Amino acid sequence: MTSKHRLTRSFRTISALMYLANIAVSVHFAWVPQYLHILAGVTVALASTIMLFVAIESPSAIVDKLERSSVGIQLFTFRGRYMMDLFISLYLFAMPPWGVIMGTVTFSLIFGIRVLGMKQPDAFNEIFRQSDIESQSDSYTMESEYDTPVAERQ
Repeated sequence: MTSKHRLTRSFRTISALMYLANIAVSVHFAWVPQYLHILAGVTVALASTIMLFVAIESPSAIVDKLERSSVGIQLFTFRGRYMMDLFISLYLFAMPPWGVIMGTVTFSLIFGIRVLGMKQPDAFNEIFRQSDIESQSDSYTMESEYDTPVAERQ
């Protein structure tokens, strides 16, 4: 097994364990019989469950349904996962003390994956799919390429 495959497998495993811990923290928080505790806990538990399915790409019935929906397909891209992890971690910060710890872990994993993308682009591309928006942004040119020097403008 190549180092790229080991690295992507490690990140998928760490992500799955993190989402499981996020689910446990949010269910524990939702157990308090107050409206906002239940609402925030259930919301984070559902979002973490969906992201767990995306991270491990199983069960196939749910993953296929997500892939066929226009919003669900975005969860497989870096931008979609980043937004969901940001959403989850911000809610977790409202669930002290374990939520603060897991929110920090979730933020750390987001930035760890970004560093992976800069250092190991092949492994990054294996973890995430390329979205249409990201592929369109690659074709843009820098504005400075069309600037003319000041001496030529006069």
